[in-house]
Amino acid sequence: MPRPIAKKPTTSDMQNEPSDRRFSQSQIPVWSFHNYVSGPSTSPNHFGYAPALIPQAEHPIPSNLESARITDFNAARTEFQLAAARGRQMSRDEVNLPLEGLDESDSQEESDSGEDDPFHADADDHEQDFTTSLETLQGDVVFLKKLAASDGAEIDINKLLRDESLGDRPQKRPRQRIGRTKRFGRHRGPRKAAEPTPDITLRLSRANQLYVNKNLEEARDELLEIIRINAETPQAWETLTAVNLELKDSDQAARCYLIGAHFQPKHVSAWMRCVDYVLDELKGPQRRKNLSVAQYACAAAVRAVPKDLGARMRKAEVHIELGKLKRAISEYKMILKRDRMHTSALQKLAEVCVDQGDISTAIQEYKTSLSHFRAPEAESVFGWEDADTYITLHELADQHQMAISELRSLARWLLGRDEETFWDEITDDDREWDINDTRRIQIPAFSQGKHSQSAYGFGLPLEFRVKLGLYRLHLCQHDEAMAHFNVLLGTDEDNPSNVSDYPHLFRQIADRLYEAGHYQAALKFYQSLRQKLEQADAALLVQIGRCYLKTSEDSKAAEIFEESIEANGGNIDARMELARMYERTRQPGKAFNYVTEVIRLRNNLHPESIGQRPELADKDEAKENSPESNKVKATPRKPPREHRPRVIQPSRSRISQQDLIAKAEYLQGQYLALKSEHNAMRGGNVKSGLRWMNAAKSLTDDFRSFKTFYPWDKYIRFLGYSGDARLQAETSLDSDLTTMAERLSKDLGANIPDKTNIHPVNIPKDYRGISFRDWLDIFLEYALCLAQNGKAKASYEICEAAKDAIVFYHSREDRFLIQLCWCMCALIASDEETCVSVARFFMKEYQFATDSYRMFAAVTRACHSPVSWYSSGPTQKFILRQIKAMDFALVDEDKRQKNFTDKGSYSALDANGHLIVNEDLDIALLMLYGHILFTGGSYTYALNYFFRAYALDPRNPMIDLNIGLAYIHHALKRQTDNRQFWVIQGVNFMLAYYESRKLDVRVEERQEAHYNMARAYHMVGLVHLAIPFYQKVLDENLRAPDQATDENIVLDTAYNLQAIYAISGNMDLAEEITGQWLVI
Repeated sequence: MPRPIAKKPTTSDMQNEPSDRRFSQSQIPVWSFHNYVSGPSTSPNHFGYAPALIPQAEHPIPSNLESARITDFNAARTEFQLAAARGRQMSRDEVNLPLEGLDESDSQEESDSGEDDPFHADADDHEQDFTTSLETLQGDVVFLKKLAASDGAEIDINKLLRDESLGDRPQKRPRQRIGRTKRFGRHRGPRKAAEPTPDITLRLSRANQLYVNKNLEEARDELLEIIRINAETPQAWETLTAVNLELKDSDQAARCYLIGAHFQPKHVSAWMRCVDYVLDELKGPQRRKNLSVAQYACAAAVRAVPKDLGARMRKAEVHIELGKLKRAISEYKMILKRDRMHTSALQKLAEVCVDQGDISTAIQEYKTSLSHFRAPEAESVFGWEDADTYITLHELADQHQMAISELRSLARWLLGRDEETFWDEITDDDREWDINDTRRIQIPAFSQGKHSQSAYGFGLPLEFRVKLGLYRLHLCQHDEAMAHFNVLLGTDEDNPSNVSDYPHLFRQIADRLYEAGHYQAALKFYQSLRQKLEQADAALLVQIGRCYLKTSEDSKAAEIFEESIEANGGNIDARMELARMYERTRQPGKAFNYVTEVIRLRNNLHPESIGQRPELADKDEAKENSPESNKVKATPRKPPREHRPRVIQPSRSRISQQDLIAKAEYLQGQYLALKSEHNAMRGGNVKSGLRWMNAAKSLTDDFRSFKTFYPWDKYIRFLGYSGDARLQAETSLDSDLTTMAERLSKDLGANIPDKTNIHPVNIPKDYRGISFRDWLDIFLEYALCLAQNGKAKASYEICEAAKDAIVFYHSREDRFLIQLCWCMCALIASDEETCVSVARFFMKEYQFATDSYRMFAAVTRACHSPVSWYSSGPTQKFILRQIKAMDFALVDEDKRQKNFTDKGSYSALDANGHLIVNEDLDIALLMLYGHILFTGGSYTYALNYFFRAYALDPRNPMIDLNIGLAYIHHALKRQTDNRQFWVIQGVNFMLAYYESRKLDVRVEERQEAHYNMARAYHMVGLVHLAIPFYQKVLDENLRAPDQATDENIVLDTAYNLQAIYAISGNMDLAEEITGQWLVI
């Protein structure tokens, strides 16, 4: 078909023109070949620079179309290109409008995750449209040029249009509408994927056949080849996913799921298959590795269908596994915003909020959802399990009274008595939930018989009744709590019927009663568990025995503890209780035997730390690993037999005795060399120093290889893990047990039979015959020698090995010496980073001690290196925390709540675990932080802390000096306003410093005052004022030339003075100063 040419609309045509803006005249491009203007386009819809189109209003179409002639084909082609480009850009603007319903949180998370816009794929389609249209236009132009060349005359457009030969040419694509249009009936999006080529189809068939025949490797190679040829083959990705699943290649399978979902970006199910595979099928490291894939797929699914709550639930699960709890909370809140009665989201939100420590958010969401659940038209069901979660949140928030109120209200609603709100006015007791109406009828508003008994006490689940009792017990309402607990026991307390069905409730009640000090009541529930259940564990027996001890029934307690030991031969708690009981009842022999057993059992918990293992361990391990571990038949019971101490025998060594003897002889020789060369090494003898270091290396290596000094838990902490389980309770318990053992051994007399008198266990004070004090000296001196020989890293390792050894770690004095030696090694190596790190130990260990802050300043001053670590961010934050801790103890409670948020970091404990209380401000700490800020160039901030110190000690010349220098340095900064004011303020404080310092009796301090004053004037360019002060420094030296000084600043003064003279052109005086003071 020939292309139609736009004609001028008549009046009737304009009247009949539709109102749709798509067909308005302003939107239909008109070709105008007269008065063509070239120049850069200013339209936002044009790309780059191109000739601009003249508006239609300025260039109307000629009334006589017969006179229209094409005179410039290049202009026509350019104009068509611009019109087509403008139309495509308008279409893109329509497509890229924001999606409705996409909430703020979604857009934010998508931008965070860096996921691509799903509409970027349309760019290739528009590019292809533009290329095709341009090729068509170029073909038309060539055709018209041929016609013009054939007859050499102007071309009549109407004639050309009537010429059927123009329409006979095959057109590649139908003409597209130019300009911004709106399409009805179909959604604009990516084009449908092209059908696979015959070659791809053949290869797919071959790959599928290989997959069916279980030739998985060959099938994967074939599929990868298909993807290399054309990656946009969905069938290849689907089959490759199945192949990777068969090959157990989880990483590749997850990625294939993800890539395959891109072919159906608007289908949530495609994305969720990827998420389900990662979350449901993968475990361990593979799961953690592919969580990012699941996160991407979840974000894409939510972006495709924002209202899909299942996708949002999965997205929240991924956030939880990645540790992004705040994002998970936001996602659950978004789900609840769309569906207030989504119980699964409520449950998950409660769990995450508890982990995050934001219980109030979960409570508020539950309250909002409950208002919807309790509406008459609500369709969803809020069950007892949901109510239990909501009530538990109040319990975790320590809102027990509110938990009682909400429990009663919800239970009343769930039992169909929501209208009986008068029960909310009764808060002192729970008569509403009594089994009978005895107390309920005392309430005037209560109507007996209106509801059945199942709507009151009988209808309340036992779990909720126990909660009511526990909350009442927490509020010290013991009688009301026991009224609830006794419902579980029933009418026959000796044979309760609910124990078999609710053993966990009985155990929970008994434990809480024991903690509250109601031992008789707790014993009643413990005994019910023991009598009713076929089996009772050893821990239950220990608790029963403790109840008997608290009620002064020692004989029954001893029987129960013996029975617990029979149930579990490695039960330490029972033995400890027996040892304490026998010591209290003055039976030291039995108590000592149990203490000895406990010590040995504790050592067996870490068999690598000792060279012996009891024969009993194998039997105990077999019993603990059996299904019947920690259990003992409750009925019938045999009377406990008399306990006999179990003697531990040493096991055979795995290392031959000859090797041990040879190693011991070698180390003995090294120790003799160490002692013989020690004095010569300290005297500076190089050869003796090398021999001493070789011997020290052999001895320290042997010490470090002994695993007892470096237990497993301590080693994990050394690698960076948490030290909460450092030696767990072994160290503190062993020390208590040893004290008890020593005390009992002193009480044992000749009346104790020899067969029961076991030798007490002594904690060794040496290793290989060398005391631990001597070992520490060897470690520290060896570290110093390494540092002096340029092996700083090796010296740090020796110090760290000494610090991690448990024989030194628990001694405050030893830790101090190790850190001090470590600091000396860093100073020798000029390692400022290590100096600052070690010096911080003293401020942390000896908080609020002025000497620790002075030591920090002295160490950093003595280190010959740049001040980068002294004024670094971590150091500033650490010192600032020290200042906040100091201020926290000195302000009242109102200011603490207003100005201090993280109160846990503002307190410290001493070596005995007591809180360190600060009593006054520390000038050294304030000045230290001011110097750090001063060094970093923050002079105005430094002045804040200098002035705090000035308020405490206004006559201190050092404070005046620092304030003056801070003012002057800030005045020299480029962006300083009112520079004169800052200089005057600085000079004022410098003069105050000078007046207090120049009167000192020591020469060097007077020289210091003269020099600092001269240097200040010199710094601001007032050299005529600096010269007299420089001269005073030299005069002071002439008055007392033989007086010894710690600091000699004469050379610095002379150099500065001769530089001033030389720069000013007075070479004679410069030469005189140089000859008198600077020539050696």
